[in-house]
Amino acid sequence: MMAKYGASLICLSALLSTGLATSLTINTAQAEPLATDPLASEPLALASLGRLALSYVQPQKVASYEGSALPAQVARLPGNDYWVSTPENIQQVTFLVGQGQPVTQGQAIARLTGPEVFHFLAQVEAASSLYQLAKQRYDRNRPLLKNGSISAEKWREISQDYFASHLEYEHMQHFMAMVLAKDEASESLTIGAPVAGIVKLNQLDTPYHAGAQLFSLVPSDAIRVRVNVPMSQSVSLSAININECHLTIDAQSAIADGAFINAWSQPVPQDCNLLLGQQITVIPEYQKAVYLLPKYSVFSWSRESQIFTRHDSQLKAITIEILGSTPEQYIVASDQDLSQMQVLSQSVAAVKGIMLGLGGE
Repeated sequence: MMAKYGASLICLSALLSTGLATSLTINTAQAEPLATDPLASEPLALASLGRLALSYVQPQKVASYEGSALPAQVARLPGNDYWVSTPENIQQVTFLVGQGQPVTQGQAIARLTGPEVFHFLAQVEAASSLYQLAKQRYDRNRPLLKNGSISAEKWREISQDYFASHLEYEHMQHFMAMVLAKDEASESLTIGAPVAGIVKLNQLDTPYHAGAQLFSLVPSDAIRVRVNVPMSQSVSLSAININECHLTIDAQSAIADGAFINAWSQPVPQDCNLLLGQQITVIPEYQKAVYLLPKYSVFSWSRESQIFTRHDSQLKAITIEILGSTPEQYIVASDQDLSQMQVLSQSVAAVKGIMLGLGGE
């Protein structure tokens, strides 16, 4: 009898527990959801802040700002080098200037030595003679073509001979225009710079064969600073600063390199004291309307930077973007015109706490 009574009590307890659990589940499902972002709710009335000390600042609007340092390199604009090659196999090349040295047009750069040098000079004389003969023949036969005294086939042969010898002669004269001096005793030629610029010597450990590069010249106006700028900021990049050297941005690449774009400065002045190939860091200058705010006016919430702005008798939190900073101020951007607003600058942490429901006077 006692066993049956005990079993009945156990069953009744199980039923009561099941009913209570069901009731709790139903009540929980019907509960109202809690607000997850108190700062995104209605503005806070100033009257609710009691005796809390409040003061405000008006953000300063500026047209440009300096950003964080970026990696850069002193480089040459592609395709601007002036190349000089050997016209013949050369046994010995003696460079008369140092690597990277600035040179003027006509300054002696290299001395070419060896028997091949005067073999080339003999070729130049032969090419000149052949060209003069071909030109005389061309000029003599041109009137005969007009009156029909020679055939078109004969004139084609004369013309081909003339133009081929002319091209060969001009090719050799192009190199001879750079020859500053000839020394028969040492079988050498001295070559000068065809243009002014920074010299890049091709110092080979093998013989200089015909057509091998001797040196190249980078014109001064082709030496720039190449800076990698984030794509999100490339549109507003206007200049860069390296110590006391201020350079405006002259061009930007239309092809991205990952999340960055290459931007090129104006030509680098000599008084910037920068070397071609030098790796540097630069301070970018962005041309964009931004605002200066005291650092103590800015607070963080939900991984965003925010400020409190006054609207009549209320405070409202708005989101901003921090672009940079000075020792005492943040450089910020906003979708709204902050220059006409009053931004809370005192008791910011206390107001944030009240908005979050932490209370306080």
